[in-house]
Amino acid sequence: MSKNLYITEKPSVAASFATVLGVNISKSDRSRGYAESNTAIITWCVGHLVTMAFPDAYDPSYKEWKVEHLPIIPKEYKYIVIDDDGIKRQFATISSLMRRDDVDCVYSCTDSGREGEYIFRLVASLSGSSKPSKRVWISSHTDESIKRGISEAKDLSHYDSLGIAAYNRAIEDWLFGMNFSRIYTCQYGRMLSNLLKESKSSVIAIGRVMTCVLGLIVDRELEIRNFVPKIHYGVVGSFTSKTSEISYKGKWQPKKSDSKKKDEQEEEKYISKEDAEALIEKLKDKEAVVKKVDIKVKNEQPPLLFNLAELQSEANKKFKLPVDKTLEIAQSLYEKKMISYPRTDSRVMSTDVLSDIPKILNGLFSNSSYKDTVKRIKDFGELKVNKSSKRFVDDSKVTDHYAIIPTYVTTELSRLDNDTKNVYNLIVKRFLSIFYPPAEFNTVKVETDVAGEIFVTTAKTLKEPGWKEVYEVSASKDEEETTDSPIHKLIKKEGCAVNSFDLEEKETKPPPRYTDGSLIITMEKAGKFIENEELREQIKTCGIGTSATRSGIIKKLKDIKYINIHHKTQIVTPTLKGEAIVELVRMSAKELLNPSLTASWEKGLVMIENKETTQEVFREKLHAYIIRTIEKVKKSRNERVNLLQIYDKQLSSDSQRVRT
Repeated sequence: MSKNLYITEKPSVAASFATVLGVNISKSDRSRGYAESNTAIITWCVGHLVTMAFPDAYDPSYKEWKVEHLPIIPKEYKYIVIDDDGIKRQFATISSLMRRDDVDCVYSCTDSGREGEYIFRLVASLSGSSKPSKRVWISSHTDESIKRGISEAKDLSHYDSLGIAAYNRAIEDWLFGMNFSRIYTCQYGRMLSNLLKESKSSVIAIGRVMTCVLGLIVDRELEIRNFVPKIHYGVVGSFTSKTSEISYKGKWQPKKSDSKKKDEQEEEKYISKEDAEALIEKLKDKEAVVKKVDIKVKNEQPPLLFNLAELQSEANKKFKLPVDKTLEIAQSLYEKKMISYPRTDSRVMSTDVLSDIPKILNGLFSNSSYKDTVKRIKDFGELKVNKSSKRFVDDSKVTDHYAIIPTYVTTELSRLDNDTKNVYNLIVKRFLSIFYPPAEFNTVKVETDVAGEIFVTTAKTLKEPGWKEVYEVSASKDEEETTDSPIHKLIKKEGCAVNSFDLEEKETKPPPRYTDGSLIITMEKAGKFIENEELREQIKTCGIGTSATRSGIIKKLKDIKYINIHHKTQIVTPTLKGEAIVELVRMSAKELLNPSLTASWEKGLVMIENKETTQEVFREKLHAYIIRTIEKVKKSRNERVNLLQIYDKQLSSDSQRVRT
């Protein structure tokens, strides 16, 4: 009897498919690496089984790192099974199953994304199988999603452009890593090891994305180190209204210029001490009058749903969770069928998931932690989120997968460890909040006139909590200062007694150091570094790295000791080695540090995936860049960067951090 072969990315996912297909996976099945019934065979990868071969597979002389070998650009790329006994055994098992005579069709059930596509295609290619293959594309591991994914599976060729993009991403990273790591190590490794007092010549690891991210961290550190604080002054007036007898304070507001940018207007709020004192003297003994009382009701919509970067950032802010830990937890929840696919860049749902929402809400209703919230949603009547709710449902803004949302599969929070509970709770509450009405605020803005100078007082009170009953986002640092005084009762044109004018002293502060959570968001929004508006628009959907790889890049930088991440605060700082490497790159090939260049390479991969360009065009540009830049680095070998100066500056900076 003919059978279908199903290949998943992990053993835990195979169990979900087995349940749907009626296959029992026994202990002995796990040991041999697959299970089967009369109609189906299920096996699994353990992540990546196949990788790109090292340079010496092309030429044995490449085993020794020499500048004269570079650049190394193979005409055809070689792939090998990863050198691990368990991995080799599982690859042999899958390869054998793919060639079995009774297997008619192979179903790719790896994660539905670029990396999952790459994992399956590498295994299929090296196995030598020519069996027909279909792709199961799902966004959650619930039984219904798996059944639908299998029944709607498309021929693997439908995803060829995604597969080509995946291959070229790996080739791109290989070319960057193998060529630039070798040339920097050969030319500067000994110099760096002498500075660091290392016994062996330092290996300088360079990566397409990794080095760019390291550059961001070092640049921020240098910005802080070189920051010179400025002291500005403002004037605060203290008033008591004569009719309503309300005491309140107001900040002097300079006259705005329409031509000024926002940051320039912000700067204008403060003046020199002499000017502030002159203003106080000018207003001495002058009358004050309430010029304007502006009362409004403002609505605040629920926040967008989570993509991976936003989830990692929020968990980092609220719980100090490292970004790689949040991804690990999210992946675990996905494999337990409790949330949708986590490695997504989308923050909205697609229209085809709307039909699942009632079932998801009913599932969450069975959870004691969310029962009352879901009941409230049902009491509102017809669900507010539908096809016309473009804020939360928009097919045009969905990439491979929609936003991270819970499924109808749930569990009591008491059964989860604390970190998992916190991440799951964030996802569920963010989802439930979108079915609530907007939060309503009473906002009041009062302008007090003293001899033509305006003092502004603001107040903001919550009128109707709306979605804030369910979820509270992390507070913004940009919110205006408000007063608790009942200024809404002030009367326009009423006179006020001037109690005092006081100097307000403000010292400018340097930008904050990155946390690994804020670094993830910075990587996602790389377009903000690009001055060219057209290019910024082109790559606005592409950042530095991808949702699947960003946390791994940060972790690698930490593991190879190019950065430090404080275990409590999650604040990221460069090590001496990391800072020295950035200076070496800045001296010789500074474009490797350029976020716009790194993001534009990612854009090229997306264009391949969308069939907007070909891999031939992409490779031609890539090879030309590698050749050109390697030659530039070679020519820089006679230059010398003052690493000792970097060392002294960092020691000084580290001492200052300890003191503060």
